[in-house]
Amino acid sequence: MTSLFRRKRSEPPTPPPEPTATGIDCSVPGCPNSDALTCEYRDRRGRICQLAFCPNHGAVIDGVPYCRRHASTVRAIGHRASDPNGLPDVNDRTPSLVNWISRELDAHIRTQLEAAAGEGESVIVDDAVHLSRDYNRNLRWERSWRLVENTGLVLKISVNVSEENDALVRIIVGSEMVADGIPPWIARRRMGEDVDVAIDVAQRQLFYQYLQESIATAVAEFRGSGDRPHAR
Repeated sequence: MTSLFRRKRSEPPTPPPEPTATGIDCSVPGCPNSDALTCEYRDRRGRICQLAFCPNHGAVIDGVPYCRRHASTVRAIGHRASDPNGLPDVNDRTPSLVNWISRELDAHIRTQLEAAAGEGESVIVDDAVHLSRDYNRNLRWERSWRLVENTGLVLKISVNVSEENDALVRIIVGSEMVADGIPPWIARRRMGEDVDVAIDVAQRQLFYQYLQESIATAVAEFRGSGDRPHAR
């Protein structure tokens, strides 16, 4: 008897289209591709990125082509990228760094705040990196997590990097800076050092462990003291 049901044959995946030669060389050193697009990033001062990128070294976001660096910047600031007056300077890596560190710490910070939350308190998380000012009115890029209740802020944790020192990551819990440091991969780049992958991984783990332990200690001390933070 012939079955009334036949298994549908799986179709082979459609191969990606072949890159179209534009005659523009990719700006990434050592890349031989000549199918590059020019990055269309324009900062708040009207300066334009001078790089070109092939499909391996860039991205198209909402129909706009960006080099790898500025694709990272646009993803970091989220919907604020639609405001031409809010775009970081063309050479500013700060928002990308804040977003990178924040992604690594996100689960840990959420866990700490959720464990510390009392009755009627909830956790609110920034969906993107934004520009703010510190108590000296210096500009900094930051991403924050907040423990709130119906009357307002209970505790705020933020990762920030100032524009005046674009490599120094600071962790603020409440009104106190509880940890700061230059990520090991940036420190090595500044000194022109290169290390094995295993050493790189170990250094990164130690750096994030230091930040996580500092946050956990600060949250525990805050909740134990019962003090209210000053919003920043």
